[in-house]
Amino acid sequence: MRILVAHCVTAARNGGMSRLMGFLHDECEKKYGWQTDYLCSDGLPGWVLRRASQFVFPILVLRRIWWARHRGQPYDIINVHEPSAVAAVFMSRFGSKSQVIVTTHGLEQRAWELDKAEAKLGRKRLRWRSRVLRTLTILWPSRYALKHARHIFCLNEQDKEYLQRWLGRKADSITRLFPGINPIFLDGAEVRSYQRADKLLFAGTWRHNKGIIELVETFEALARKNPTLTLTVLGAGVSKEEVVKAFSEEIRQRIDVIPFATETESAAIFGAADIFLLPSLFEGTPLTLIEAMASGLPVITTDTCGMRDVIQHNVNGLLVPIRNATAIANAVGRLRESLDLRLSLGRQANADASRKYSWTRSALPVMEVYLSIQAERD
Repeated sequence: MRILVAHCVTAARNGGMSRLMGFLHDECEKKYGWQTDYLCSDGLPGWVLRRASQFVFPILVLRRIWWARHRGQPYDIINVHEPSAVAAVFMSRFGSKSQVIVTTHGLEQRAWELDKAEAKLGRKRLRWRSRVLRTLTILWPSRYALKHARHIFCLNEQDKEYLQRWLGRKADSITRLFPGINPIFLDGAEVRSYQRADKLLFAGTWRHNKGIIELVETFEALARKNPTLTLTVLGAGVSKEEVVKAFSEEIRQRIDVIPFATETESAAIFGAADIFLLPSLFEGTPLTLIEAMASGLPVITTDTCGMRDVIQHNVNGLLVPIRNATAIANAVGRLRESLDLRLSLGRQANADASRKYSWTRSALPVMEVYLSIQAERD
């Protein structure tokens, strides 16, 4: 079987999307010897990525599909990210033998509804030009692709239920995927003592949907009362200066920003932290959350999206409402005051991650879908 994975992110496995797609298809190759090619954003000029990727990348997907057919080596499966899928799905409906699966790492329509709610609350500005362009270049094409794709991979139960209500997709045409972990993250749990509760860790891109407003408000409030408290920001994807300027000048020296780290380096950073914070407003299921659990970290995250699927409140982590810095601060306070709570949540998180979230296990639903599509064609 020949598979094309087309996602407009760098091929380097330093982000959640590239790691998820890469490691899942590594397992497919190990198990069945399937060939996977990747079409990523590497090589695109910076101005294209910033201003025109929504136009250019779908054309590149079509060109890759056509070129493979021209060489007599057509792809059996095309796994393409939601915002870039419209052209491939359209072509598949009119004569192409390649079957298109759309992968969504958080539905664009739901993200848009969240952004509009944020704008009404005065927390985010939406320009009219952005509204129009987003509708024409992302929302409409995504809707078409999701409605007509052969199958959909999504990353949380809310997205799966939404797709069934919104587009009338049948449940068996949507598969919910979970990330896996590198076993190296489990090492941190073996040596964790849980005696400290001073080092907070946030791992994720420095974007609005990751809850950075709440993160800043929470640390500002906690830092004033707790002089030993520190915050590490891992994988922000922006400069240290951009991150620290969001905080008051007097606490900036207590912020450590690490833009990128290898998996080995990340595992060491997770292992050195005491509490993991993920105040996201919206996403799929973040790989960093699973890695934090594997490291035995007590987790505080929001009661939405994939976080709700993975974390059981007061069992393997703490869930808080979105947009609520006070609730996050109170949860940190609970953990700082109770060694027993830190220990019970962290150990259960580690046990759940080691049992449920290996890449081998996470790839099984992907293989089942691919095999089912192949069997129908044969």
